[in-house]
Amino acid sequence: MRLFVSDGAPGNLPVLAAACRAGARDKLLISTVGPEECVVPFLTRPKLPALKLDSGHYLFSSSAICRYFFLLSGWEQDDLTNQWLEWETTELQMNL
Repeated sequence: MRLFVSDGAPGNLPVLAAACRAGARDKLLISTVGPEECVVPFLTRPKLPALKLDSGHYLFSSSAICRYFFLLSGWEQDDLTNQWLEWETTELQMNL
């Protein structure tokens, strides 16, 4: 797996925390790219963070990436975790 992040992007923090929680850091190549670099080939504008899976598919929502890492770890998401992920997507990301 390859995780693309940009310095200072607010979506990096929950994604990196979820990767650590899942124990995925040893299987993860982290690449820092410029904020205007388009790493997902089928998107017309940059979207970071983005996770390229070993299958070649991409996840480019920080909430989706976090949930993927949670699934890898077998960690059950509780309501509070889901509320925070939803807030991050709907409130924090929309107001940046």
